[in-house]
Amino acid sequence: MTSGAVVPVGGRAVALSGAVIGLGLLGDTLIYAVLPLYHEEFGLSLAMVGVLLSLNRWVRLLANSAMAHLGERVGPRTLMVSAAVGAAVSTTCYGLDGGDALQIAARMLWGFSFAALNLGSLAYAVADRANAGKRVGTSRGIIGVTQATCFIAGGFLVLSVGPRNVFLILGALTVLGLVAALMLPHLPSEPSRQRGFRLPKPQRLEVWGFLLGFSGDGVFLLTLAFLLRDSVGSLSPIIATTLVLSLRCFVEASGGPIGGWMSDRFGARRVASLIGTVLVLGYVLIACHVDLVGSIVIVLTRGLYNTLIPVMVMERVSGGYLSSQASYSTWRDFGAAVGPLTAPWLFLTFTQSYLFAALAVIMALGVFFCLARRA
Repeated sequence: MTSGAVVPVGGRAVALSGAVIGLGLLGDTLIYAVLPLYHEEFGLSLAMVGVLLSLNRWVRLLANSAMAHLGERVGPRTLMVSAAVGAAVSTTCYGLDGGDALQIAARMLWGFSFAALNLGSLAYAVADRANAGKRVGTSRGIIGVTQATCFIAGGFLVLSVGPRNVFLILGALTVLGLVAALMLPHLPSEPSRQRGFRLPKPQRLEVWGFLLGFSGDGVFLLTLAFLLRDSVGSLSPIIATTLVLSLRCFVEASGGPIGGWMSDRFGARRVASLIGTVLVLGYVLIACHVDLVGSIVIVLTRGLYNTLIPVMVMERVSGGYLSSQASYSTWRDFGAAVGPLTAPWLFLTFTQSYLFAALAVIMALGVFFCLARRA
């Protein structure tokens, strides 16, 4: 994509790119439910489980910019084909008995693969700038449906074939993502705007991404797990866990197209500011111990940003979209990596009211300075 020109890429390419990343996410989706519950069968300590589940986020701090730099030279299609191979390999490795070293290598490979898949799929979605919101929403909807299906079916599959074998099955299914990637049309590569790899400097959108990753993808999700861990009831723990995690995927699948339509109709920045205000309300409700309603509000609004932010990134640049999106993704991943590491200490040190009231204040400042005001 160059200088804002419209590239003739139809809806079929958007659907294919969404399928590639959706299939690539199968292993990473289920591992968050399987590893904590079955870590002994994998020969892993709980401490190593925490390292593995956050490792791909730390890798992506470097991978986002590196993959954008590479994608600007080789084009999004080549980026996605290579990443589809990496996704299939990493997912299969989760089911192999290779000890800590193999699992660490697999998670690192997935970190690079996801960075490439995410940037490549967004490049196809925003190729038609006039309908970018709708196309990003469609792509995110496909991803959400795939992940939700994986959570629900994967939970029952674990009970049938075991926690290791399920990843061998998912690894075979992930190969279908490579088939879809090979069917993608070519997009022209972009002239690189930088001479080499460097970590991006944060602008206002990047600061918002960090706050969103830290609070929504980090502290909130881990705290929610603490609150729900004793509420399994008569369900198998793996089934209960996958059902809870699938809720967010269903919300993102349905909210993505809605958020895309709203951004095209009313403007992404205006909609993002409004949604951010509602997000703050969710934290306030949890601070007031209205946990269920507040959690639903946060999950609903958080899902919409997967559509809104790529459109806002597109609007702030006339070229070099991959680098701009990588900059945002890096800081969001940074927040999502720091959040889970600090959440247990925060949850045990501060009362629920103080913790979520503080998050509400921080997010409210983020809405005002990062979203409502133009850079």
